[in-house]
Amino acid sequence: MKTTVPASPTDQPEVDQDIISRVLAGNRDAFSVLINRYSDPLYRHALGMTGSPDVAEDILQMSFIKAYQHLAEVRGRFDAWVFRIVANGCKDWLKNIRRTHLSYDEDDQPSGYSTPDEELDRTELRSDLDKALMTLAPSLREAFVMKHVEGRSYEEMADLLGTTVGALKMRVHRAREALQALLEEKYA
Repeated sequence: MKTTVPASPTDQPEVDQDIISRVLAGNRDAFSVLINRYSDPLYRHALGMTGSPDVAEDILQMSFIKAYQHLAEVRGRFDAWVFRIVANGCKDWLKNIRRTHLSYDEDDQPSGYSTPDEELDRTELRSDLDKALMTLAPSLREAFVMKHVEGRSYEEMADLLGTTVGALKMRVHRAREALQALLEEKYA
């Protein structure tokens, strides 16, 4: 039995391409390796963009189905290609949804606030921030979520989105300004 060593990040595109070749040659089960490798970061992105675990899961599932159906069309890095599929799924959902706020009921982290009033203030602020995020254009929201929720570097963001670092810095800056203006209306 052959033991495999996990690929380093620099080897990842070659390993992914090998898996894609195996899938295209008829080994359908090999696709599960790609799903397992990329599900978590893609889910976190979809969750940050939609605010809903159920919607994020649906987008992720549909994205992997689409990726499987179009696997022969992969040019370049699989991770960037599948990220764009998920990102486009999120943008489509945002265009079609008519919701006024997001819910973070799934936030089961213990509160650092000592009184119920402080907890209520925190919940209200989070709700107001969610509403403000939903008003941003999808490109600004995406850049803000990738930078401040997912903690990605501008270089990684540029690579995944196929744009420049400068353009992303501008989107994040505009998102911050818009959020600040929206929140200042209530909290100033």
